[in-house]
Amino acid sequence: MQPSSVPRGKLVVAHPERKAQRALQRLVGATQCPVEVVDNLDALLKLVDDQTIAVVDASIAQARPNLRETPARAWIAVPGEGLAPAEGPVVDSLLAAGWNHIVSHPMPILSEELLATVQKLMRGSIYGLEKYMAWGAEVRSYTLEDARDRDDVVSSLARDVVAVGLPDRVGSLVSVIADELLANALYIAPVDASGTRIRSAESRDKSRALSGRDLVTVRWATDARYLAIEVRDRWGSIDVTQIASRLAAGGKQATASEGGMGLPLAYACCNQFVLGCTPGQCTEVIALLDVRYKTTELGRSASFHTFMGTPDVEGGAS
Repeated sequence: MQPSSVPRGKLVVAHPERKAQRALQRLVGATQCPVEVVDNLDALLKLVDDQTIAVVDASIAQARPNLRETPARAWIAVPGEGLAPAEGPVVDSLLAAGWNHIVSHPMPILSEELLATVQKLMRGSIYGLEKYMAWGAEVRSYTLEDARDRDDVVSSLARDVVAVGLPDRVGSLVSVIADELLANALYIAPVDASGTRIRSAESRDKSRALSGRDLVTVRWATDARYLAIEVRDRWGSIDVTQIASRLAAGGKQATASEGGMGLPLAYACCNQFVLGCTPGQCTEVIALLDVRYKTTELGRSASFHTFMGTPDVEGGAS
């Protein structure tokens, strides 16, 4: 009897502690892809090739921040098993070094986030907040017909979030996140043939009908674990290679035409920040808030993930 599907690529876990090795192996093993486990950098490098998804303890990643430049399908830095999240300076240093996948939270958030990340990488299916929600979560959406709809959509979203029983502080965070992500999609994403951002200087209170590539959609859902906010544009013009370092710098290095403080502020307000892009077709940003814990019980720095899509692979990229 043949298996219904054959896993693609391979997974390697590198962590110095045996207990954490076993925990991480069980987590990524849920993909039903063979997992190899090592405890040091030299052993890791012997196993990695361009089809490898490498899950690396944050201490190893921080000691060798240029490790992510070694050819692989993806490098994922994790805090390992335990009660302590990754320290803020560790996350910041990995962001500054340009890491595309940084998990900052411990169990049980680690398990949920890591499995979703690995599955997206292995399947090449990068779009949609549904991948972070439990089955049955209702997804609500808003499509902007005019640039001036931004304020109404932000207000409606915050009001709807509070209406389902989430606290006012979550509604406030949602307002900031949605407003910044929408501003980015409406005014920073549009480009001309030369790549010039043609709307960056446009007045934010000017009416502009949105159709075709200018359409922007907002979706949100909650499953009593996470609240997810997704904003998608149809330009795919974001430079994903620069986002991590911009977040590490808090937006201080960004010009107004690059969005200024928008993305760094949205990142600072959430617990997990996920960016997907198909160049020239689609950019999607998902901000996740963990609604199970108090802010003080989670890491000071949010997790961060960027995914690159292939044109026309899935409907979300069209």
